[in-house]
Amino acid sequence: MRIEQEMIRVQNLKKSFGSQEVLKDVNLTVKKGEVAVLIGASGSGKSTLIRCINFLEIKDGGEVFIEGKSIDPKKDDLTQVRQKVGMVFQHFNLFPHKTVLENIMEAPLVVRKPNKEELKREAIELLKKVGLEEKADVYPASLSGGQKQRVAIARSLAMKPEIMLFDEPTSALDPELVGEVLETMKQLAKEGMTMIIVTHEMGFAKDVADYVAFMNQGRIIELAPPHEIFNNPKEERTREFLNRVL
Repeated sequence: MRIEQEMIRVQNLKKSFGSQEVLKDVNLTVKKGEVAVLIGASGSGKSTLIRCINFLEIKDGGEVFIEGKSIDPKKDDLTQVRQKVGMVFQHFNLFPHKTVLENIMEAPLVVRKPNKEELKREAIELLKKVGLEEKADVYPASLSGGQKQRVAIARSLAMKPEIMLFDEPTSALDPELVGEVLETMKQLAKEGMTMIIVTHEMGFAKDVADYVAFMNQGRIIELAPPHEIFNNPKEERTREFLNRVL
């Protein structure tokens, strides 16, 4: 019997901003190769949860385990943790003064310091993967939003992460550009990348998620495979939300 490796476990996670409790005892486990999709209304805690997993926000209580190790932000090297856990945001944050290729090579050059020619080859392979090899030498200003987001995904993959976190990666895009970014993410899922994705794209969640977590007021109130969540939600609050968005 194959024992599946646990990649991320969040245990009793708490986070407040001032007097506002944003995460209340959140528990979530994601195993190797699984795709977990977080859905819920704005302000339900989805983005804060994945920012806590990547230590862009520091939890107030509970634990975050990466590959079985409990991470202590005061003692552990968070740069090393972030090499394992890549993150793609709503906004692309590409360096405007660097070409697409230079954007992808920047972080590995600083952190991994590998052979530059080898890194360039890897970066070109990543551009092929996201369907943008012909854009290697252009600057971000000449790209569409969807292309910028695909470059941002390639840039994250350049660090060779074992886990990818996506925080509403299509919400800043024009509707006709959403599909190309989702296609890239579907391909990653097919290749077995472990992912946690915050999204409002319900059709995408149905297609790629191993399970869907519905968040409400800082808690995960329902966690189930997509066919159960979308066809037969158990919680009244989940039903209300899905009736509104579907």
